[in-house]
Amino acid sequence: MPILFGLLISGALYFGFKAGIIYSQKNNDWFNDNEDSDKINLILNYIKDNYVDTVNAEELQNDAIAALLHQLDPHSEFIPPQDFSAVQEQMTGNFEGIGIEFNIINDTIRVIQTISNGPSEKAGIMAGDKIVYVDDSLVAGVKITNEKVFKKLRGKKGTKVKVGIQRNGVKDILNFIIERDEIPIYSVDVYYMMTKDIGYIRIDRFAQNTVQEFENAMKKLLEKGMEKLILDLRDNPGGILEAAIKIADHFLPEGYKIVKTKGRKYPERVIKATSEGLFEEFPLVVLIDGGSASASEIVAGAIQDNDRGIIIGRRSFGKGLVQEQLDLPDGSAVRLTVAKYYTPTGRCIQKPYKKIDREEYYLEEYERYVNGEVVKMDSSKFDTTQKFITPGGKIVYGGGGIMPDIFVPIDTSIHNKKINSFLVNGCLQQYVYKMVDGQRKSLLQMYPDAEKFVEKYSVDNKLVEELFYSCKSNYKFSEFNIKEMEKLKAIFKATVGRMLFGNKAYYPVINGTDNIILKALDTIKKMNNMSFTGGAVNLDYVEIEDAKGSSQ
Repeated sequence: MPILFGLLISGALYFGFKAGIIYSQKNNDWFNDNEDSDKINLILNYIKDNYVDTVNAEELQNDAIAALLHQLDPHSEFIPPQDFSAVQEQMTGNFEGIGIEFNIINDTIRVIQTISNGPSEKAGIMAGDKIVYVDDSLVAGVKITNEKVFKKLRGKKGTKVKVGIQRNGVKDILNFIIERDEIPIYSVDVYYMMTKDIGYIRIDRFAQNTVQEFENAMKKLLEKGMEKLILDLRDNPGGILEAAIKIADHFLPEGYKIVKTKGRKYPERVIKATSEGLFEEFPLVVLIDGGSASASEIVAGAIQDNDRGIIIGRRSFGKGLVQEQLDLPDGSAVRLTVAKYYTPTGRCIQKPYKKIDREEYYLEEYERYVNGEVVKMDSSKFDTTQKFITPGGKIVYGGGGIMPDIFVPIDTSIHNKKINSFLVNGCLQQYVYKMVDGQRKSLLQMYPDAEKFVEKYSVDNKLVEELFYSCKSNYKFSEFNIKEMEKLKAIFKATVGRMLFGNKAYYPVINGTDNIILKALDTIKKMNNMSFTGGAVNLDYVEIEDAKGSSQ
């Protein structure tokens, strides 16, 4: 039981957002009205009163609830009180703390960025600062962990914390009193113009603030002249169902189906697009991969099934179940699967789970690497028997995720041993941090914003050679081929950009060597004279590949 419980909790934290979640407003005395719970209560009380050793009744009850839900499906789960706030933060889109992005480098907390207009920025904390004391307790050189940093720096809004800062060029420790506040967690990682008319938006999850963030990004890109959009949903594990529906609504004309939900006790609900869309007719490409789940698949499925745009990447996770959340009086919660969702053509993309345990269910995503599916679509174990036809006559499949229209194999250079030798031990990050820390003022003078940095900053061979020397690499500079060196330089530049400007500089650089991004750009450039009439996208030219990799 402890092993199963541990696996469940770790799985819940990692895959918690691979869910379409509906929040329940059920009354807390719901359980009191159901006599079916008496047997469980009777046994728990019997154990508590008569067991040979003392037991923790609350822990025992929580373990029993978790084990009970474990028998249902991989997405019904129990969230204990101690984990609830961390899980809930990702859904609500905020937490309470001091508002910094940090890394632990050489056993020291390094401030990478301060949250704009947040408590730390207002107090005078700067990117590059090292936090050495928290409330007069030493936190540098004591093997501090991320978890311990969270405990020390997060807290209720209005409470205060004292931090001692070591700043480059300043001899003495600088002390700041920071009043904690509500800190937003952004779900739109980045948005920018890739070309004069092609925009890019990356959403990393669907939370309560996602729609507002997305609409803000769309309006700014439209003001800059965007006429085509690449929407990146890769590694987006899902989240709140209603957020996904509203995002899809922005791309579909009024009356078009977005999704249908239906359960044994959950009434059938068909959701259709409204007239509120910001981007209903322009060319659209959506990016997915094995980490795209649930709410991400609802958006991708609505676009694909209505022939609204092109889906590029690799097969999505395959999560077609909807959870309802019941908050319990002790601060814990139950997320229970109450319905399945169906894409506009009627397919449920939930992958099989009844004959396998939870660990095996989640390892299926890893199995795609083992069986070669991420390299060649032909080797997929995807079930192609559940065929559906879109209004435009395209065949789509159910029963195991969203299959992209254009398959792009995984970039094997990501797992290149030579490149990873600089990444796995954090050596590249440490070298870049030290370099930026010493040159921050001059770098910001030369590159005052993210756009200038992306356009002008370059990594020459001398910098890379210094990196080799600093990291004591097992590989020689001459052993890297042109493609490997290009990738290493891009990672170097992107890391510098992140430390100076955050994601605004990181993604535009790293996307420049991303195979899926490059394929998306090539595809969307050919999507001219596009119209969306009669339920089908009409394109001058676009290459579409079916599940077996043949061109149509």
